[in-house]
Amino acid sequence: MALDKTLIDEPNHRGRGISQVFRARVSDPWGGEATVYIKHQRNYVRRSLLHPLSGQATLYQEYKALMGCWQAGVPVAEPLFFAASNLNGDREAMLVSLDLAGFQSLDQVALDQLSTARRFALIRDVAAVVRLLHERGLVHQNLYPKHVFVSWSEAMQRFDARFIDMERCRPHYHALRPRLRDLDSLARRSEGFSARDKIRFLHHYMVQPKLGTQGRSLLGRLERKSKALAGS
Repeated sequence: MALDKTLIDEPNHRGRGISQVFRARVSDPWGGEATVYIKHQRNYVRRSLLHPLSGQATLYQEYKALMGCWQAGVPVAEPLFFAASNLNGDREAMLVSLDLAGFQSLDQVALDQLSTARRFALIRDVAAVVRLLHERGLVHQNLYPKHVFVSWSEAMQRFDARFIDMERCRPHYHALRPRLRDLDSLARRSEGFSARDKIRFLHHYMVQPKLGTQGRSLLGRLERKSKALAGS
């Protein structure tokens, strides 16, 4: 029996390649049901130093990144299954991950409906999870608000924050520039957050109540980069 699934966005095309994302309900081992996301790609590859000619399925790179994050304690959408094949010259790959039930992407949070305390908690908890990602030696490299999912826990009085779309996630080897790029991408696209909110985010990211020399330097670099991009 074919799986009843729903296409959730327009497919992405790259040359002969196509990438699609579906949502589906599946039975779990305990007799219940769960919602999963199924990414399916055909001839969707990325070349690298290790695979300069044939390339490697981008979904395999995302699966490795998700597993690496999972093992390092970085919260991400839980990967359930990965498979790849090469049949008649067509390279297929599929990645299944568990739906983040009860979560919403950061860009969908109704900020004007949050109390001041809840807004500050959101900033604090997102900053903490970005800091954790970087402390584990990783950068997202595509860190937009739509790729950070959050859910408020009344019992814990905090937001649970998790990352999705990790196909570009890589080690940063202690280099500042890729971490700065993550912070800049998130800051520039976080509409609805004030400049003061973004400074507060850096306070929590740097784990400092006041911005020290390193924090002020980082803030200055973010501001200069934003102005340069705006003027280009």
